[in-house]
Amino acid sequence: MANQQKKLVIGITAEGSVNLLLGQLAYFKSMGYKTYLLAPYSERSAKFCEDEGCEHLIINIEREISLWKDIKTLFQIIKIFRNVKPDIVNLGTPKVSLLGIIAAFILRVPKRIYTCRGFRFEHEKGIKRLILITMERITSLFSQQVICISNSVKTLGLQNNIFPENKTIVIRKGSSNGVNLELFNPSESSYQELKSEILKKHKLEGKFIFGFLGRIVDRKGINELYDVFNELYIENQNLRLLLVGPFETSQIADKGLIEKLNQHPAIINHGKVNQDEVPAFMLAMDVFVLPAWWEGFGNVLVQAAAMGIPVISTTGTGTVDAVKDGYNGVLVPVKDKIKLKEAMLQMSIDHETRRVFGKNGLEWAQNFDRVMIWNEMHEIYQK
Repeated sequence: MANQQKKLVIGITAEGSVNLLLGQLAYFKSMGYKTYLLAPYSERSAKFCEDEGCEHLIINIEREISLWKDIKTLFQIIKIFRNVKPDIVNLGTPKVSLLGIIAAFILRVPKRIYTCRGFRFEHEKGIKRLILITMERITSLFSQQVICISNSVKTLGLQNNIFPENKTIVIRKGSSNGVNLELFNPSESSYQELKSEILKKHKLEGKFIFGFLGRIVDRKGINELYDVFNELYIENQNLRLLLVGPFETSQIADKGLIEKLNQHPAIINHGKVNQDEVPAFMLAMDVFVLPAWWEGFGNVLVQAAAMGIPVISTTGTGTVDAVKDGYNGVLVPVKDKIKLKEAMLQMSIDHETRRVFGKNGLEWAQNFDRVMIWNEMHEIYQK
C-alpha cells in the first residue's frame, strides 16, 4: 500500500500534550500519510492541527478515571475510527491510549501502536496504583507494538509485567519526538538579545542563575529544589533561581510551597513561555536543574544540553536516560537533598566543569535529533 493511502492517527489525552508532537504530523504528511490528531478541542489543539496540516478528530475525554464518561468516550472513538478507517493508530498518554487501543482492536485497525510516555503509577499507592497498572496492561495487551520513550521506562514496564519484551522497542537512545536542533541552537543571534532582556527585566545581571523549566508540580522535585536552593542562598546571596513554567496547584500537596516560592527574595517565577522563547531562557541560566522523581523521558534536559547548558537531574525513570552522568551533567538519587545540594554547590563554584559539561552537551544532544526519531517511526509504520 502506498504511503499516500495510509491514514495515520496520533492520539493524546490532554490538549496541552500537542507540545510533545510539534513537527511530527507535518513530517508524516510530507511523507505521504493522511494525518489525524485524536484529541480534545482547544484553541491550542486547533492551531496545532492548522500548523501541522492534519485533521482534528475531536473527543471528550477525562484525564482521571471516570467509568461512565470513559465508556461514552470509548463509543465516541469507535464511531470516529469506523468513519476514518485508519491504517495506523499511534496513541500516547494513558487514558486515550487505553480507550483508543481498545477501539482500534474492536475494529481490527491493521497497525496498533502504544507510545508509552511513562507510568503514572510510579508515585501512587494502594488501589489506585493497582488500577493504573491494570490499565497499562490492557493497553499493551491490545497493542501490536509498544514504543517506550526511554530504556528506563521499558525496564520498569517489564518489571511490572506491563508488556512482553518481544513487542517493545525504544527508538535510538530514547525520546518520543526528539529535539528540534534548529530551534535549540545556541548560535542563533536573536536569542542573545532576548537573553539580555530577561536578565535585565529580572535584575539578574552578575548573578549566578540556577534554572528550572516545566510544570511546577511535586513530582518535578520542586520541593527538594526549593529547600536546597534556600540553604545555598543563605550561604551565598549572589545565587538566583529562575523558574519558568506554570504552577499546577492540584499537583502540589503543600500549598504553602507556592507562597514560599513567590515570597523568596532570590526566586523569580517568570511563568509560562512560548516554545520559541525557551532557548533564550535556557541561555540565561548558568545551570539547569530538574530533580524530578520520574519522567517518561527528560526532553527538557536534552534541550538544555543542546543550548550548551550543564544540567543536574536525578537517577529517576526517564531522567536517567536524558543526561550522560559526568559528561554533560550530574545525576543524583531521587529526593536526596544532600546529594542535590552537593551537586548544585559544586557546579556553582566549578567554572571549568560547567564549561566542559556545556560543550559536551552540544554533542550529546545530537543523539536526539527529531528527524532521526521520525525516520525510525516511519520504518516502524512501514513494517
